[in-house]
Amino acid sequence: MSILRNASGSHRQVIIYEHFSSGEDKGKNDRSFAREGLFMARTMLSCFSRLNHIKPLLILNERFSFALDPTERQNQYIVHNGEGESVLFELCGNKLVVLIAPETQGISARLALKVTQAGGIILGSAPGAVEAASDKARLLELLADKGVPCSPFAVAYDQTTIKEAALSWGFPLVVKPSCGTGGEGSNLLNNKIELDELLTSNKADPRGLIIQPFIKGFPASLSILASRSGKAHLVSVNEQKIALSESDDGKPASFRYIGGKTGLSEEDYAAYGGTSLEYLQGLSQTVVDAIQGLMGYVGIDLIMTTKGSQVLEVNPRITTPLAFLGKFATWNIAEELMEACLFDKLPSDSAVPKIDYTVEGLSC
Repeated sequence: MSILRNASGSHRQVIIYEHFSSGEDKGKNDRSFAREGLFMARTMLSCFSRLNHIKPLLILNERFSFALDPTERQNQYIVHNGEGESVLFELCGNKLVVLIAPETQGISARLALKVTQAGGIILGSAPGAVEAASDKARLLELLADKGVPCSPFAVAYDQTTIKEAALSWGFPLVVKPSCGTGGEGSNLLNNKIELDELLTSNKADPRGLIIQPFIKGFPASLSILASRSGKAHLVSVNEQKIALSESDDGKPASFRYIGGKTGLSEEDYAAYGGTSLEYLQGLSQTVVDAIQGLMGYVGIDLIMTTKGSQVLEVNPRITTPLAFLGKFATWNIAEELMEACLFDKLPSDSAVPKIDYTVEGLSC
């Protein structure tokens, strides 16, 4: 990696910014997401720290400074509430940047655009690709146009749209924000009573929601690495563990991501359609082809069924499964990220450990 040394012979700096632990604390949900986000950021910090001629710098809100060990603290930049983004834009000029941010309300797309405008070199997807992947309705249209198998969906323009979807598809239905992350705001509607409760609640304005039929199957994700020229490499097939809150008093149940398992083999999900790794590699490439500018680590959420796999979402960034396997893999995920984004090279061999994890098991 000596090619990454500056002309002066000094180390090349990589700025790591994770939205919830680097930015402003706005409440309980942010602190919950920060635990997961900080784990991803620390994994990247550790992996970059092991590379010659690379000096990583993690922007970190002061409330999480206790979480880092003494070695990690040598590569931290402490900020106060509200300072994280401005520090990121100030520091990132002509530097490599790893952005870890949610798609919610266009946060990741906005940050990617501003970093690029400030002269930062993102080790990841272009702002336009992040924006396209963040809008689930637009994303599903792009994927369907490329022949990617996707769940049917409808955009909720008003309450009538949801009622028409219920009449057309029947129950159960999934209603979720068009821009969201981690299952936030996603609800399962089992009957008309729960539908009426959703429509009469203080969330009754349905604009910005999409509706889909609920699909029974094996919740999975693909961790992939996309190169600068748009070549895709399937890194890992993962199980996703999703918790469903109990529905009571007519209120719809909600989804929550609680963990998963990395490094699945074909035998692990053979009962759910027997999808081959070769097929999933091809699916990964088709997804990358559908979204211009998709690069770096990407997560693809899908449901495996005996009738085939259906893609649900695309996360244009490092995700939790990738961080877990990166923490324990024999190869370096930071090195492969730079090879893909800067030099258009993909790994020829990337053995993936099988790791069963829970989000609750993470600590700051």
